[in-house]
Amino acid sequence: MNNVFQTICILAITISFSFSAMAQKEELSSAQIKKYKSGIFEVVTAKLTDNAIYKEEFPHDLIPFHIRNDKHYSLGTAFLIKDNTFVSAAHVFNIEYASLLADNYAVRDSKGNLFKIKNIEKYSNYRDLIQFSVEGDTQKYHKFLLGEGYEEGDVVYAAGNALGEGVIFRKGSLTSFTFEPINGQWKDIRYSAAASPGNSGGPLLNLAGEVVGIVTKKSSSENLNYALPISEFSQFSSKEAEFYTTKMAEVEATRQLRYSWKFNTALPKPILQLRSLAQKSFYQRFITARHDFESKYQQDIFPNHSNVDKYLKNQSNSNMLSIIDINGNGEWLLFKPAETRQVKIGNNQTLYFSRNKKIMGNYQFALDKPKDTALADFISDNKTILDTFLTSMQWNRKIANTQVYVTSYGEPSYQESREDKYGRVWQMAVWDDFYSDRAIMLYCLPTPSGVACDFVTATTGWLEVQKAGYGDNLHRIMLSYSAKLKEWQEFVRLPKQLIPKQFRNAKLDIKEDTISFAFDEFSGDVSNIKLSGDSELYVTVEVNPKAVNELMVGNLNFTPNTNEDGTYYISKYYNQGEHASDNYKDFWTKFTTLKSPYNFEVINEGKLITKYMNLGANKKGPREVNNDSENIGYLAGCKLQSEVKLEEFNTMCDAFINGLK
Repeated sequence: MNNVFQTICILAITISFSFSAMAQKEELSSAQIKKYKSGIFEVVTAKLTDNAIYKEEFPHDLIPFHIRNDKHYSLGTAFLIKDNTFVSAAHVFNIEYASLLADNYAVRDSKGNLFKIKNIEKYSNYRDLIQFSVEGDTQKYHKFLLGEGYEEGDVVYAAGNALGEGVIFRKGSLTSFTFEPINGQWKDIRYSAAASPGNSGGPLLNLAGEVVGIVTKKSSSENLNYALPISEFSQFSSKEAEFYTTKMAEVEATRQLRYSWKFNTALPKPILQLRSLAQKSFYQRFITARHDFESKYQQDIFPNHSNVDKYLKNQSNSNMLSIIDINGNGEWLLFKPAETRQVKIGNNQTLYFSRNKKIMGNYQFALDKPKDTALADFISDNKTILDTFLTSMQWNRKIANTQVYVTSYGEPSYQESREDKYGRVWQMAVWDDFYSDRAIMLYCLPTPSGVACDFVTATTGWLEVQKAGYGDNLHRIMLSYSAKLKEWQEFVRLPKQLIPKQFRNAKLDIKEDTISFAFDEFSGDVSNIKLSGDSELYVTVEVNPKAVNELMVGNLNFTPNTNEDGTYYISKYYNQGEHASDNYKDFWTKFTTLKSPYNFEVINEGKLITKYMNLGANKKGPREVNNDSENIGYLAGCKLQSEVKLEEFNTMCDAFINGLK
């Protein structure tokens, strides 16, 4: 009996020991983790001095202690495979994109020791892998072996610098394999161990501490994450860097050209040299793609599309930046801001701002110059323009859900003047935001009262693309001009390198009660109609239907007193032919045959007294419309408050019409 009992006890102890041993084999030991941890490093880059100026003291205490006291940004994870040689994920570095932080990449151990990255020995943004060498001695650190066999159900550990707070190990299982999504050239590992931002580039380990994958991405909706199989890394050649990006597209006027970017260059190379070559190729691809797009779709985009003629003969206008584009019905329209708001600023200055989703920028705005500043000086002072916008808009960045208001980014890091195909001179300026590795870009046109600008924000890496894209679309961005007559006087006298081409021969003189003007085809000397330096002049600018690479003046509208209703105007109209609506056909018939109301008869509309005239009726204006072959007409009109006596109204309106040349 005792022997039987002893046998049972021995068997139970054996089974218990067996289960214990099996349990131990299902997880890494503390000793293993400590050992492996020394071979896993943070990828970091040195912080730059924050160049923003804040309305109040920056709330450093809202930033976690370990981040605000660190002199570096933590970008991801890398692991050591042999002396001075590390492996990580390519997207941790994003070599093809420009970055303000690119000059200071290094890896850092748990004690804070830094090893500057020297040469890139393997690189593929397609496979998301990188191998690089560092300066310094890494002999004392653990070197990982690369695993050869792994299958579904294996226990794995994702190790990495999660959230930039140090290296941790998290257990899971290798759940499955899935084809890489672009060409299915290999199968990525899917695993269930948790992963966080900062884990990218870390090793996926088996229970023997061997690397079976490089952590690349995580699922946004569930705890199912991805790693590049280490076999794919091992088989990838170290002779050339591989850059391959798909899902790129050039889009305009409902047309789309999809394209990809491929670039290879010999390795090894210093990281900055590789970055320079890759970025040059990457950004050049956008330029060639645009050229390919225009070559393929030149008859489908502005201004060559078959339906453009209808738009050109019935253009709308706005004194905020707007853009010409096609709608879903194939009609070309001027897409204007949905709503324009204003902020009153001291010193008789006003900011008008809006958002137009069709235009590249985050905001479009018009800013009056300060009363005591010369227009030429204001136009060229990009710092003051941006500072005024930031302060007026209460521009902010959020720190721990707290708005911190930015009042300035200092002087621009880059600025230039760019003349578009219409002869408008845009003032372009860029500011680097060192805190966020982003950039701010302004594109501004001079106006008689100040500037009209598009405010663009972008990552540093995307800035060059934004610059190129803006240049490609300047010919579709329209602006008309409204200002006081005394502001127009200063505007038309600007240096030729600042003023738009269509205004370079413009003239405006104010002498007592006489206004002499010349804008494109419109000119005159008008007296005794209550115009003064404080009266408003609105000038519409349009694309010339007969020369689509030119802009022309389509309308002049004089408002004697902005506090009262009443205007004097002259406008150009076109025979729209088959494109005309019924209302426009009726207008054109009456207009060209000098029927009422376009025969200079007085019409009392209640609040306003009006007169309209086809200038061909008394041989006034640049052209007459007496037959169908001309197809252009000039309409002059007067609208004044009904409180004005009829005799006075007729006298002033006749003075305006008779003063036109």
